[in-house]
Amino acid sequence: MTFSSFDALDATDLSFLRMVLEDVCAERALPVDGPEAADMARALVDWYLFGIRHPQQLKQMLAPLPTFLAS
Repeated sequence: MTFSSFDALDATDLSFLRMVLEDVCAERALPVDGPEAADMARALVDWYLFGIRHPQQLKQMLAPLPTFLAS
């Protein structure tokens, strides 16, 4: 699911999203540069642009992803 947005991400946003991604990858013992992480990164950006800005909420949004990952 991709959300359409005209918002731009700045360096602070990207650092925040990277931190969340690294946390999730560490919790799941996944490499940050792997295909699963790439899928999660795309989902994180989508949810962030949709308006989810709290780290725990973003992590919760990723919880069902492993079941649906095409990787």
